[in-house]
Amino acid sequence: MSLNGFIVDVRTVSESNLELEVDASRIAWEEYRKLVDELGDVLSEVDEKWSARSRLVRGRSVRGRFRRVTAEDRRRILRFSPLPSSYSNILKNTRTYMYGLVADNCLVLEQVGTRKVYLLPRPMAPLLVEGVDKINREVIEPLRKNITEFKEGEDYLRIEQLLFRHGIDPTVLRTAPFNLGDFVVDVLPVDFGYSVNGDDVYTKMRRTETVKGLELLKAQLARKHREYALNAVSDITRRIVDLASGRRSHDLEGKLGALKEICDSLGLGDISERVLKPLKEIMGVRASEREDLTEKLFGTRNLKEAVENALKAFAQVLEEE
Repeated sequence: MSLNGFIVDVRTVSESNLELEVDASRIAWEEYRKLVDELGDVLSEVDEKWSARSRLVRGRSVRGRFRRVTAEDRRRILRFSPLPSSYSNILKNTRTYMYGLVADNCLVLEQVGTRKVYLLPRPMAPLLVEGVDKINREVIEPLRKNITEFKEGEDYLRIEQLLFRHGIDPTVLRTAPFNLGDFVVDVLPVDFGYSVNGDDVYTKMRRTETVKGLELLKAQLARKHREYALNAVSDITRRIVDLASGRRSHDLEGKLGALKEICDSLGLGDISERVLKPLKEIMGVRASEREDLTEKLFGTRNLKEAVENALKAFAQVLEEE
């Protein structure tokens, strides 16, 4: 199995970038309560005005909390976004789309906590990079312009005036940067099939006492390559089983095609021939005929079991290499 490609690092923009904090410690508690209630009402009205489906807009709450500066000094902090919530929703939806794009084109080699290590096969790299560039051009850049225009409009001024009436310096709104960076996929080329034996740098070193260290290095690289290879097959297995388990899958042909590209680029042509090709054939017939065709092609009437068994056998061979 050839694990050549790019390690991918994903950086997205959080909707928290559209929020700001206001220090409301200096105003009386009753005044603070009024501010929270009135601000919540104004923000809800803004959402209704700027939403394409205003009848579905819910009321918006304003979050307040205390921040301890010293034992005697506790600040009352108001956190909210003065922008339409549709702007935050754009970021949420774009982030979901972005990770979907990465998941469709990459394999998960490792997971540390909530952070995943992705491998992007070389043939898939141009598509992914172009997709991220398109996100920035067609979503993030227009959103920046919308934010600038909104800050210059009457609704933003209305929020400033509300803060001023309740004793809060509205300058915090006028100077709010709302840092909206680009969505980024950083790629680092790697070759997990690298061989110590074939590297000229180490040729002369084999004649010295470093031989033991070189052998240990070679064993470690082989072990990691085998581990990542098995993880890659496991990730492919999960995706194929998900497709096989679903009665209906949106753009099934496209998803099978993308998986075939990934398998072929990693030297997994056997999976393409033994699993993806017959799976595509099975999913192409009527539902009433699928069990008979599955039994004919895989020896069992359960499609999920058939796919799992075929891939388990392939992983077993890979583990024994």
